[in-house]
Amino acid sequence: MKAVLLVLTNPVSQDVDAEYNDWYTNTHVPEGLAVPGYTAATRYKAFTGWDPFPQKYLSLHELELDSVDDIRRVRDTHHQFVTDGRVGRARDGVMDRALSRGRYYLAIEPEQHSTVTPAQTPNSVFVTYNQPHTPDVADEYNRWYRDQHLPDVLSCPGFIRAQRFRITDVSMIDQPWVTDMQYVNIYEHTATNVDEYNAAFTVVRDRIAKGEIPMTDTLTPGAPTSVYGRISPRLTPCS
Repeated sequence: MKAVLLVLTNPVSQDVDAEYNDWYTNTHVPEGLAVPGYTAATRYKAFTGWDPFPQKYLSLHELELDSVDDIRRVRDTHHQFVTDGRVGRARDGVMDRALSRGRYYLAIEPEQHSTVTPAQTPNSVFVTYNQPHTPDVADEYNRWYRDQHLPDVLSCPGFIRAQRFRITDVSMIDQPWVTDMQYVNIYEHTATNVDEYNAAFTVVRDRIAKGEIPMTDTLTPGAPTSVYGRISPRLTPCS
């Protein structure tokens, strides 16, 4: 089964941004991918205007597991690698450890693919957090998202693929997660910058306004949405 680890971080300041990114991409992520269970990781930076959290950088780690119980095992092994020095820390004054957050999510459905955009390496990701506004509408909420909304959005230009995940109780970092929303939906996109993404998302908004993308009253209002541009290759344990 597939899972993901979302890690949100910042450098201490812009003065060390280059050192932070060099360490994170070229040292920290490759060392972490040696932990059994991780299959790949990609780093992103938030687009301006699509950054509801103070953390601007997203590290999206992919996992392949035999069972949900393996998530805690991977987390514990990752922590042991840090303790042993096999996954190193940035030098003091580079990463803002007080702002660092990390949470594991479990895939609840297969990945869905666009009918109009050919499969390719994404340049950005659209990350939406949400949940049904009350438990009694959960079935309709999930039906709408799975059968209606993801296919509708994936029919819009630039969207490549999407998948839905459910939050787990396993944190990578001993800090409160940025949201208590139950689900995260991760859409991959071709946009290389915020202007390209805004233009593409205008199509989504227009289709919603015209009723071509039906919405639902089961959604919790005011849920956070982020968009990030890719700043690293998709790294694998063999990279």
